Amino acid sequence: MHRLMKSIPLLALALCALLFVSGCPATPATQDRGTQTGSGSDWNQADYDQGFADGFLVDDEYWRGFDESYGTQDAGPMLYSGGDIPYVTSPAYDAGYWDGVWYAYHDGYFVEYDYAFTIGFSEGYDLGFRANWVDFLKNDQHVEYYDGGFSDGYNDGFSEGRVLGAYDYSNSLPYDWLDAMTWYRQGNDVYLDAVGLGTGADSPVVLYTWGTNPNDLVSAKSAVVPVSGGRSIRSSAGGAAKSAKTTIPDISYRALPDNEWAHFNITPATSPRSNTALSINTTWAQRIDAYLATLSGK
Repeated sequence: MHRLMKSIPLLALALCALLFVSGCPATPATQDRGTQTGSGSDWNQADYDQGFADGFLVDDEYWRGFDESYGTQDAGPMLYSGGDIPYVTSPAYDAGYWDGVWYAYHDGYFVEYDYAFTIGFSEGYDLGFRANWVDFLKNDQHVEYYDGGFSDGYNDGFSEGRVLGAYDYSNSLPYDWLDAMTWYRQGNDVYLDAVGLGTGADSPVVLYTWGTNPNDLVSAKSAVVPVSGGRSIRSSAGGAAKSAKTTIPDISYRALPDNEWAHFNITPATSPRSNTALSINTTWAQRIDAYLATLSGK
């Protein structure tokens, strides 16, 4: 990896960046989904597991979460409705089913943010990887939405990508946004003394975290989310969340239906954040596919 030289001096920054990510979600009932112990002789673990499996495979809920994240753009109306999903503790099958539905919804909501982050990172990297990177970074403005919607993900990715693009350019490294993003997602960060700006803890970015109710974030305008380990855009925060009752599957990147795919089958000439022409000439969909290919190799 051509950025290995940055890992050792910036280890502390990488650790600090963990303050921006978390995993296990808070639920509408302020209890963790799937962690209820059950009571009495009528609790059946197999029923809970089967219910969870059935609920998690409800595609309609997954794509509802995905669409509500996509539709939340530019500080517009927040469409998130995951807090309306029932939370029940019995019977065991129903408890598992609605937990599974809740996880499916939040997978969809987070994956849309994750895709937007990837798109934004690629375009921020593209514009940062230029001879005028100092002026560009000094004049560019990060916008923080906190809501886990498309614009939130795009701006978070753009802001981190622009710094890595500038770093690679200024250090005569090859242009490779995907390699830079993969390296970043592993928990690594950079800092540019010339502009006093870095990624992770030294950036203005607050990464949206899986399972978070964005209404709580927007109302509190909280800049730090407690770390509890689990799903996040920075893999250094931990693996998939584990339930006391059932093993939670890895985050589900389900195949895009035609109507969803059409949103990403475009190649904008400029970034929505800048009037400067982009040199990256792949479609958003192709960049998402490239990102997913890095996940399949894990």
